[in-house]
Amino acid sequence: MTAVPHLLVITGPTATGKTPLAVAVAERLGAAELVNADSRQVIRGLSVGTCAPSAGELRGVRCHLVGVRDPGEPFAVAAWLRLARPAVEDIHGRGALPLVVGGTGFYIGALVDGLDLAEVEPDPVTREWRFALAERPEGLAELAAELGRRDPEGAAGVDLRNPRRVVRALEILDAHGTLAARGRSAPLPATQLALDAAPELHRRLVEERSRRLLGDGALLAEVEAALGRGVGRAALDAAGIGYREALAVRDGLCGVDDAVDRLVRRTLRYAKAQRTWFRRDPRIRWMERDARPVDRLAGEVIDALHQDARSGERLPGGRRP
Repeated sequence: MTAVPHLLVITGPTATGKTPLAVAVAERLGAAELVNADSRQVIRGLSVGTCAPSAGELRGVRCHLVGVRDPGEPFAVAAWLRLARPAVEDIHGRGALPLVVGGTGFYIGALVDGLDLAEVEPDPVTREWRFALAERPEGLAELAAELGRRDPEGAAGVDLRNPRRVVRALEILDAHGTLAARGRSAPLPATQLALDAAPELHRRLVEERSRRLLGDGALLAEVEAALGRGVGRAALDAAGIGYREALAVRDGLCGVDDAVDRLVRRTLRYAKAQRTWFRRDPRIRWMERDARPVDRLAGEVIDALHQDARSGERLPGGRRP
């Protein structure tokens, strides 16, 4: 085993089956642990709407960095890196393979490339007026244009339709002049795979998940429980796609069928943005699933891992490439 961990990354658009595939790979290897790289699944107490894996879905495979921050708590990529890097080192130190799984490209890229992203405490006054400006489409466009002028390269990696991401990027620029500070840690060797599905199949998978979330009442119950323990509506909405729709159903503003349609549309738009992000990185290899269970692709993933591992390196489970 080398001193530097070799990562296996399974990423790609939402609702394609990344976690079930990662669990199947970990089971086949016999010595692998998951590191969550989903910016929604890090939220504590909101497992239904964020689709965080349950104990039953993990089938005994250990998963790190799920439910590590409270709803509404600031949690930039630098905070995730502070937890992810020690987790990777710990997994590697115990002779297991760190298997990073999730669809948040900024998290994955920062970890693999060894970026040291700026820790910036926001100025409350500046943040308040920027968020007020971003509430209007023309205001958000103005902030995005400012970001593009000040750091064109960094702006290319920011979701310019997301007010929180744009405002946070400008705060980092205010403090450091660039979105990514000088890398202080070495890049990590990684086998990076993205899982996707044909458009018709992916739409069906998204529709099935959306109907399951809103149709059986589980997400509505989670929202009600969160509100009951003091989680604010804004924090719920910011927790990810689905909570806005659930709040609308709860408030009687729309029916379940309408909410499902809205959730499907928003999820597919998000998936399109994810594809755009990941396709910019030529190191990522794409795999396409079909309607069958994704665990049948586990062998293909392991083959790719072995091909990438350096000659003579012993992989978890005693296997050699």
